[in-house]
Amino acid sequence: MSELNPSPRSSVFTTMRFSQERGLFLFDQHLARMLEHAGKLRIDENNINRESFLELLQKNPPQISEGLVRIECSKDSELRVAYRPFTIQNEAIDAIAVPSPIWPPRVAGTKHGAWGAYIEARNYAEQKGADLALMVHDYSIVDGDRCTPLVMDEDGVVWVSHANSSVSSITLSAIHDSILESGFHIQQGNLNERLVARCVEAVAVGSGVGVLKIDSIDNEPIGNGSTHLYDVCVNTLDNKYNNPENWEEVWGYVA
Repeated sequence: MSELNPSPRSSVFTTMRFSQERGLFLFDQHLARMLEHAGKLRIDENNINRESFLELLQKNPPQISEGLVRIECSKDSELRVAYRPFTIQNEAIDAIAVPSPIWPPRVAGTKHGAWGAYIEARNYAEQKGADLALMVHDYSIVDGDRCTPLVMDEDGVVWVSHANSSVSSITLSAIHDSILESGFHIQQGNLNERLVARCVEAVAVGSGVGVLKIDSIDNEPIGNGSTHLYDVCVNTLDNKYNNPENWEEVWGYVA
């Protein structure tokens, strides 16, 4: 398999929020998910550990003060790191629907080496003037190109896709309990056309975007203008950002 068309089992990765001053956000959770996904992809887990990651990052410090860091481990146990700045963060956006790639059950739902389809979907959305591509299979939203969609119905139930191709969200896990404490109920199911068309509010959460309020899909307005779920997610995530316990110091920069 060529590098231009890699096998999904060629590598595993995770993408974290970083700050030169504070370090890595939710590092332990990202490490745990990467280890889980490596196991599913049959990638040697020996280099996927705290010491190897911190050593890699210290030897390759970022040239920007904050943003996103992607750490990848190849099937040959080679670690690679790449930094990039934030693009959109905590704002209202427009989305479009694109077909989701379909993978075998042991590959589906992992952060694997054939991630190009998600990057292509994001680029396609931007070419069309949208901000986010929503991955659709069997007439249901199963994922976002770099974040997890949440759809709230008229009863205040927040729906998350239960499709096996949906990637587990570190960000959603971090704010899950606070969403419940705010009076919502979280339910896994099909984010089908009927649910989305009748929803009160739709958002997407992820390491790279924070919280996005989805105002339209394929140029069709969705929701009733409510921002209750969006506000809860933004405020909860801000509280997580402001808690030093959620950060792993790496570079020792002084503010």
